[in-house]
Amino acid sequence: MSRRNIQADQVINQIAADNSSGAAQILRRAGEVFPLLTARQFGHAPTSVEEARQAVIETCIALVRAQPHMSPLLRLASFVISVARTAEGAGEALESAEAASMTFIENSERAAHAAAVQAASLIRSDATVLTHSRSSTVLAALVEAKRAGRDFSVIATESRPMLEGRSLAETLAGHAIRVTLIADAAASLAMDKVDIILVGADTITPQNLVNKIGTRMIALAARAGGLPVYSVCDTSKLIPADYRSASVFDEGSASELWPDAPKGVRLVNCYFEPTPLTYFTGIITEDGALSSQEAASRAAGASIDDVLVNALDRLPGPIR
Repeated sequence: MSRRNIQADQVINQIAADNSSGAAQILRRAGEVFPLLTARQFGHAPTSVEEARQAVIETCIALVRAQPHMSPLLRLASFVISVARTAEGAGEALESAEAASMTFIENSERAAHAAAVQAASLIRSDATVLTHSRSSTVLAALVEAKRAGRDFSVIATESRPMLEGRSLAETLAGHAIRVTLIADAAASLAMDKVDIILVGADTITPQNLVNKIGTRMIALAARAGGLPVYSVCDTSKLIPADYRSASVFDEGSASELWPDAPKGVRLVNCYFEPTPLTYFTGIITEDGALSSQEAASRAAGASIDDVLVNALDRLPGPIR
């Protein structure tokens, strides 16, 4: 029987159903789960430190499974488990898990802001920036560049199927940033008007950067045109491996592509895809610009708790 409670499961289910928020929003939501694991919230109080630790582990595994493409959740879960493991009592294990989650989230938010400030320095006046999907860190970089007095424009893709590019465009317009919304398939055509490409990241492994479907197409078009393409993210996105062995990515609802599709039409709705790190000019982090080789090395050196690795190895599909 699970040692989590109904309230924690409800929050985790909401996280799993969220197909529009970015990693920063999902991470903050995950931080709401651990306070629910206190003795006051249990149907019964944990009677031993082992039971409390197991509740933390089960919760961390459930969070990672809820959004397996978002590596900050994996890094958060790993950190929380490692801290809870050193606790000497049941109450201490639960309280330390809550404190560790908030520490991780606050550090990640500070790092994301620092990465945005670093990226803003790449945006010059009169430049045209192309971006795909709705990265909160890329958005912060664009706003930061505007506050610095630079007059530039943005081309944003719709980012189907959830159309989060529309939300990005509306936010940019609210900051008096000139923005044009285009179809995803028009990104290559727009390259003649673009000076720099900035995208986010959900995961970086030693081989690939995983982001919204369409990122690889944009990176290839930029590569063909000799344009700089950067990912902007904090280093919580770096993980040492793809922990799941299947070759296809999880699919979203087919109805998002074509409601009431005729019989005989198979619909494949992938949200994310890997793009080789070598396709990027650099990865802009809180530590500055990393080359693809540096990013690969940093990802390889990231540590993930064995409990999570073993749990993920039993799941189908790749973690992204």
